[in-house]
Amino acid sequence: MSTPRRLLLAAVLAALAVPFGCGRGDGAKVNLRYHPPAGATYHYSLEQHTDMKFKGGPMAQLPEQQLTMRMHFTQTVTGATQGGIGVAVRFDSTTLDSPLMGANAYGPALNRMRGLTSNVVYDDRMNVVRAAVTNGGGTLSPIAEQFVRNLKGIAFPLPEGPVGVGDSWTAELELPINQLAGAGSPMKTTTKLTVKAIDANGSDTTVLVALKTTFPRDPIKILQEGQMVTLKLSGSLKGEQLFSVRRGAVVRSLWSGTMRINMTGGVVGGGGSNMTMQQATSLELLEAK
Repeated sequence: MSTPRRLLLAAVLAALAVPFGCGRGDGAKVNLRYHPPAGATYHYSLEQHTDMKFKGGPMAQLPEQQLTMRMHFTQTVTGATQGGIGVAVRFDSTTLDSPLMGANAYGPALNRMRGLTSNVVYDDRMNVVRAAVTNGGGTLSPIAEQFVRNLKGIAFPLPEGPVGVGDSWTAELELPINQLAGAGSPMKTTTKLTVKAIDANGSDTTVLVALKTTFPRDPIKILQEGQMVTLKLSGSLKGEQLFSVRRGAVVRSLWSGTMRINMTGGVVGGGGSNMTMQQATSLELLEAK
């Protein structure tokens, strides 16, 4: 793989990390906790569109690129276990389409992911206690490992205490780009969640939250072909997510925005290279039982 394409893949993996109802005006608050029914099965569709533009450095030779990722996966609640609630996440199908990658460039690697299962344990605030792939055979491919890590961040941790309309909390998720950088401190995005509406009618309570994700301000060091490249990220992603308390599941999510990446050093050179990514992501719960 050429140097520009290696740098592009690093930036794409960073972008992949980063994810309706009636309101109440009576000031009521709800205590959100993760208690899904054991045995429940949830089928999801995840789709992400990314448009990338380049300027300067070795990546300037690349034309504007579009990347579309589509994924279907199934979550099954296995029930109470040591440390929290167990959930099995199975990859049903995944496709990546991009003119730069060529037809079926990652087809073999993605086909090997079909049926791959990750067992995740959440605490009652949906923090990940532990996670492990149970049927991955040998070492996972880099792209499979990133998708496994990314799915752990589909739903954000719940707030510590009761929340009502207008209340906010923050959550941090690790950037998958850290895997390419080698050992070191995790690099995280920060998402602010603000309650927009609470619907407590009927047998379920649903909570609609506004999402705003920002990227780390500190430079990120990545080792590429034996040389150190520095990335600086800026921009934000915004959207909404609807969470069902009874199901303990995200019902749907929409978010979009722009990430700007400045690369300097190493094979990029001192003059650097800039990339702008516009991204739109949707997540939908197809059915639940």
